This record gives sequence, C-alpha cells and structure tokens, in this order.
Amino acid sequence: MGISIKDIARALNISPSTVSRALNGAYGVKKETREQILEMAREKGYVPHLGAKELVNKRSNLIGLIIPETDFEVRPAFFETFPSLIKTLRMYGKETIMISLPPDRYEPGELPRICKARKLEGVVVLPGFLENHPVLRDVLDMKLAAVVLEESTQGRHCSNLGTDEVDGACRAVRHLIQSGHRRIGFVNGPRDLVYICKLRYEGYLKALQEAGIPFDARCVIDSDFTGRGGARSVLTLIERNPGMTAVFFANDLMAMGAIHALQEQGMRVPDQLSVMGYDGLFVGAYFTPPLTTVQIDHARIGISAAEMLMELMNGQTGRSRVVKPELVIRESVKILPSFDN
Repeated sequence: MGISIKDIARALNISPSTVSRALNGAYGVKKETREQILEMAREKGYVPHLGAKELVNKRSNLIGLIIPETDFEVRPAFFETFPSLIKTLRMYGKETIMISLPPDRYEPGELPRICKARKLEGVVVLPGFLENHPVLRDVLDMKLAAVVLEESTQGRHCSNLGTDEVDGACRAVRHLIQSGHRRIGFVNGPRDLVYICKLRYEGYLKALQEAGIPFDARCVIDSDFTGRGGARSVLTLIERNPGMTAVFFANDLMAMGAIHALQEQGMRVPDQLSVMGYDGLFVGAYFTPPLTTVQIDHARIGISAAEMLMELMNGQTGRSRVVKPELVIRESVKILPSFDN
C-alpha cells in the first residue's frame, strides 16, 4: 500500500492540511516545506486519489502534453523530459494526455477545441513549433494555463521555459575552435520549421565571428534531426569540403548517425573527423566513441515545467525562465597537434 498524506505529515511533523495544500499546489506553504513534501512524496511513491479529487473539485485533473507530429526518430530528447514532468504533475494530483499536432498542417482553433473536448486544465507545449506558429497563437488566445518549452511565447496565462540555445551552440563551436579546428561544418535541423534551429545556427555563427573565422555557406547544411539525415549530411559536407576537420550537429541523433556512416566509409572519429553533438542524450556516453556534446538537463526541465504550470493554475502571472546548457567533453573531438599542450 502506498504512502498517504497522513504518513507524510507524520514523518515531517507537520499538519495533513499543509501536506494536502503542497501536493495541490495551493498557496500558504513555504517553499522549503513544499520541497520537502514533494521530495518525500516522490521517494515514497505517493499516488493521489484522482477520482475522489475530481468528485470534490469537479475538475478533470488532466494536463495536455503538446508535441509536434513528426518522424518518431527525431524526438528522443522528449522522452528524457517526460518522466520527470509526468511524475511531478502526478505529485500535484494531475494526469497527462499526449496530443500530437502537425506543424505544417495545423488548422487554427484545433488546439482550443481539443482542450475543451478533453476538459484539460492546462498544457505543456514541447519544442518543434516556430515562434509565431498558429499553435502558439492559440495557446495565448485560449487563456488556459500553459508552459511553452524552448520558445519565446509568454503571456498572462502562459510561461516560457527555455534553454539558452545560442549560448549552447556557441560553447560547442568554441570548444572545437579551442581544440585547433578552423574548418568547421554545421549540420542543422529544419530552420524553416523549428525555432531552436535558428538559435543554434546563430550560436554557430557567433563563435566563428568571435574567432575571426570567415563564414562559408558550403560548410552548412540543413537536415531533419534524424540519424539518417545526419549520415547523409556528413557525407555531403565531406565531399564539398575536403579540408574540413570537425562537424557540429544540432542534435545528438544526427551526430551518432554521422559517426556510424563515417565508420562504414572506413573513416576514424575523431582521428580523421571530429564530431560534436547537442542535447546530451544519455546514450551518447555509451556510443563509440563517446560523444562530446552540449548537455541539457531534461529531468530538471520536466520538473520546472510542472512547477511553473501549477503556479499558473493557482493564479500567478506567466513568467520566463532560461536554463544554461553545459558542455560535456568526451572522446569524439580531437585536439589538433599544434594546440595540444
């Protein structure tokens, strides 16, 4: 049998009503106390009685997770965010439903209709929509509690939780430059469809400019965020740029697909070509060679998104938060001899 509200209250020497308010995201609970309660609830496997809550509150207790309808292969980072997001929402007595929307075929008004039909109390919108996409305009117009990840959308009922994509990409390319590389390729995602691709491209350009390296359009190619796309793109770049020594990929999946393609061609990574990824997928640490990448704390983002959504559902105004990514140095980038101290 799982732990109860009374069990948590007894263990922390506080009242059951305080525990209940904390788990429901209500006001009147100190931040430190709320964190203690949520931590114990997570550790002990507290499961709220959703049916009873719905009867009492006449709420659906349902939160929509909005994702772009694209090739399944392009979304591994989503599934590193989902566990902590879903688990934290459950601590607040909320369950989740996944809603897939096609970015290129979306009809304005579709999301509000879905939210009304499902009686959703709030939504979390995952990356994959351009800054002014109709989905995001609908999110603002329908006045439902919403947290948008990676985009700049913010309003009275909408918070924005993003990663500093420009800084992350700039750090990646700086590391390549500091390792002695000057001819650096960039395989991006679809800039015409995904907002973060524009930001990562901006970071790539910024790092080159800082180092005084001239931009060469032949070193850049837009792909589709898939492993297959990464494989195709790296071979194209090599053909275009015989002197290229490193390639930065806008996600880990493309980087790993590229490494596989290079190895099939008999090329050694990083001895003959250095490879840099982006996202920090856990599988990158176990790849051959282990992938140097930009790490996004997906678990922390999931927890923060849930907490920010509960703030909105309790009457707070939308706010913006930016998380800094971290460079993770492994074995897929070679330090060129003249730079090896």
